[in-house]
Amino acid sequence: MDVEAVAAAGGAGLTGWQAAALSGAAGWVWAASHYDLTRRARALAQPWVTRRVHAETPDIITFQRLQHRLLDNFFSVLSCVVSVPFYTGFLPLLFWSGHGKLARQMTLLLAFCDYLGNAVKDLVSAPRPCSPPVRRVTATEDEKENAMEYGLPSSHALNTVCLMGYMLHYVLTYGPCNGFMIATGLSLAFLLVTLIGIARVYLGMHSLTDVIAGISFGIVILAFWLVVHDHVDAFVVSGQNGMSICPGHHFDPSA
Repeated sequence: MDVEAVAAAGGAGLTGWQAAALSGAAGWVWAASHYDLTRRARALAQPWVTRRVHAETPDIITFQRLQHRLLDNFFSVLSCVVSVPFYTGFLPLLFWSGHGKLARQMTLLLAFCDYLGNAVKDLVSAPRPCSPPVRRVTATEDEKENAMEYGLPSSHALNTVCLMGYMLHYVLTYGPCNGFMIATGLSLAFLLVTLIGIARVYLGMHSLTDVIAGISFGIVILAFWLVVHDHVDAFVVSGQNGMSICPGHHFDPSA
């Protein structure tokens, strides 16, 4: 099948919700550009967030008096375990172990979270806690790069809420579900999110405001994803646009 045929087949499969989504995205881009919405939103949010970060700096310094080598290592490893590079290596294991839907959804959700989180960071353009006086621990090159970016929201907190929340939903939906399992799952998810929040403040990477914003955005995104994930997965595995691409990428020995 040539490229034109593939394109024609894909275009023929365009549904109403796809057209609405594309139109909505295009409309938003036009409105944001025409009415300068980004600058207006930044002018409102950036001063307030910056004041909060500066006001919380003494509290961060006080908290960091607990400084210990074991805590440095523990929180650094914990931050790496919920980072994007870790998920890049972890998600293929889900595919290989036969959990296709979970792997697809977590991959798409990670991309969605990373895009929205970084978009909000650029929109607000708020600083991280100043270092010095705050002690910043960057154990990896990825953390050093993160330290150069804007602060709010905490991507680690946002991603942890979304991905652990979705994994818990998946396990309780397709696995054994009883009161004990629900309580255990919720407790572990809450513990992990709390530890990640503490880690980001202890390492000097975020203020408490950044962490709370990350958790809040994560809850909103997770709630939205739980509404649409079945529709998204159905489109990915059986949508006409996805299926029409497959024949166009086969190997033709006679070519």
